[in-house]
Parts: sequence; structure tokens; C-alpha cells
Amino acid sequence: MDLTPTDLLDLGAGRALAVISHDAGGSAVPVVTDHDGWRRATAGDGVAEALITLLTATEGRSERGRFTVISWIAGQQPHGERPITVDQTNESVIVGDAAVVKWSTHLEPGPHPAVPRLSALTAAGFPAMPPPWGLVTWRPDAGAETLVATVTGYLPGAVDGWTWAVDLFVAGARTDDATDVAAACATVGAAVGDLHLALAATATTSTADDARRWREGAFETLRTATLLADNTGAAVLAEYGTEVTALLERIGDLVGVPIFDAHGDLHVGQVLRSAGQRFVITDFDGNPVLPPWQRVLPVPAAVDVAGMLQSFAHVAIVAARHHDLDPARLHRIDAAARAAFLDAYTTRLAAAGQQQLFSAGAVPAFRLQQVLREIIYAAKHLPRWMYVPDAALPALLKGDPL
Repeated sequence: MDLTPTDLLDLGAGRALAVISHDAGGSAVPVVTDHDGWRRATAGDGVAEALITLLTATEGRSERGRFTVISWIAGQQPHGERPITVDQTNESVIVGDAAVVKWSTHLEPGPHPAVPRLSALTAAGFPAMPPPWGLVTWRPDAGAETLVATVTGYLPGAVDGWTWAVDLFVAGARTDDATDVAAACATVGAAVGDLHLALAATATTSTADDARRWREGAFETLRTATLLADNTGAAVLAEYGTEVTALLERIGDLVGVPIFDAHGDLHVGQVLRSAGQRFVITDFDGNPVLPPWQRVLPVPAAVDVAGMLQSFAHVAIVAARHHDLDPARLHRIDAAARAAFLDAYTTRLAAAGQQQLFSAGAVPAFRLQQVLREIIYAAKHLPRWMYVPDAALPALLKGDPL
């Protein structure tokens, strides 16, 4: 990669955050100076530490050329850097076992939804997310600002949702006891309820144009999924074409319903379990299948709820794939998980007098749309994942046990 910077955020002592343009679009990367000029920094070079130093010296929002620094932290200066080595779209560094600095090594055109969402959630005191320390955005000559770096508190021992949830489903199916599964999913449901309540100040009412856009997007997803599905998925879509069409048509009826700046890409993989069985919601970057301008638009609460409910169904499919489990027991565990999540979520809204935020009738259509997106994702990026939508689609349309 050419390390000729388009722009630099000077972090002092020969360290900087560089925005670099290239054929793939652009990157925001840490750099340090040496005798040949700028070079790409790695964990241990102190650039992540230097960014945290800048955040602790910044109060609120500060403009630095085309960069904007937003800070919610003061008096923190951890030391020591080590990389997060798992596969990631971007690049993250753990600093002093206290913070995580994420460099946006694959820049997306702005506007970026994480900036207003994290700002609103922080202002509301929403607790069920990694503690936000700060953000850095950059504005190109022509275009909206985009996110180039994020700093959050580090959660030692945090476990990804595709791990903790599968483990709970497997254990529950083996013992035919849904107690632990239901308790965990109820906690997650309450957290999602709190998330929506924290964002409720952004609520408006959907228009006919909104409903038309969602409907058109759903049918475009159907067309693409039909082209990319394997023989199993294609056969189900053909057999149940009338039912699929009727279900997606309901999205076009969502006129005059509450909409707000929700998560937009919520599923079990976005929920970490940290020490003390605490569940936190992550990744407020919006739905990656949508163009940037749509990711920042308000949506019905049912989008987030459907994403979580459908992902629990996918957890059951993954569990069945990799473990020898009784299908009837696993189906009961899946049903208990979804019921516990939904009951806790709606109870949270009702307790706050905000039950009108959630349009339950829209959930089936958005669950179907999510399965169609899984077909597209598997075909384009991860073919071995296709078994999940292949099993989820008939279960959703025919009510088959998973």
C-alpha cells in the first residue's frame, strides 16, 4: 500500500493517524516516522497510546483540520499495546488491558451511523455496551464525514454471541432444560429494550416514502437471493413464492409507525458476554448491505427485534450441525430462547410507557428478509454458511422444527 497520506492527524512524537487513498477506496492507519519518512505502525509503536492521550486531553468535541475528535473519557492513560489477531474487517489494538483502539482500515463513505448513535447512547447513560472512550472522524473534500478510529473500554474475557449462545443451546438441549438459555436471552431482551429506550428521543413517524423504500429493498433482496440460492434454497423459494411475496408486501404497509435511530444490524453475534454474565451490545456501524446514506436513516424497532429472533433460530441450526442433539429438545430450547427475549423486551418498553415503539406485526417480514440476506452473504462471502439459510427458510415459512 502506498503510504503517501491524503491527510494526517498529528498525535505527537512522530506518531499520527493517516488517511490514505488507494484503488480499494481508502484506509485510516496508524503511522510513525523513521529515516525514510512515514511507515505503517504496528502494535507496540505507541500510536494507539498516543490517540488515547489525545482523547484524555480533549473535552467533548474538537476540530483539527478535517478531523473531528470526540472524547468521553478523562484521566485515563493505559500503557502497552497488543494486537487483536482474529480476522477482522478493520484492525484493533488492546491498550493496557483497559481500552481497544479500532483503526478503520477499510473506510466507508459517510455519513457514518456510529457517530450519532454512540453519542446519543452515551448521553443517555446506556450501560449495556463497551464503555465508549472516543471517536475520530474525517471529512473528505467532497462528502460527509466518515469514521476513522474508535476507542472503547476493553472487556477482558468477553465471549462472542455465536459462542456463548451455541454453548447454551447445546447444554439446554442435552439436559432438556431451558432455564439457563431463557435467563440469558431475557437479559439480552431487556438490554435491547433499554437500547431502544435510550434512542427513543430520535423517534419520528414513518412516511409512505419510507415504507416504499423498505418494500423495494426487500424485493430487491428477494431477487438477488433467488439468483444466488443453491438448489435447496431455490426450491423452497419457488414452492412458497406466493407466501414469500405476501409476507414481504407487508413491509410496504408500515406507514405511520414509530421509527428511530435503532441499531440496524442486530443479531446474536453483536452481543458479547463478559465477566459476571454481563451482556453488552456492540457494533453500531449500521447494516453493511445498505448504502451509507440509508444506514443513518431511522427504522422500526421490529428490524432489530427480528434480527435477534432470527439469529436465535440460526444458533439452533449451528448447534444441530456440530452436535448430536435431539431435534425436539433443540426446538424447545430455540422456542424458549425467542420467547424469553421477546417477553423481556416488550416488558421493558411497557414499564417505561413506550410500548408503542414496537410494531410486532412487522417482525415476520423482517425475519424473512434477514434469511434472504443470509443467502446472499453465504453466496458472496462464506459458502459454507449456506446450510444456515437453507434450514432457516423452510422453518420460517412452513413452521418445520429446526
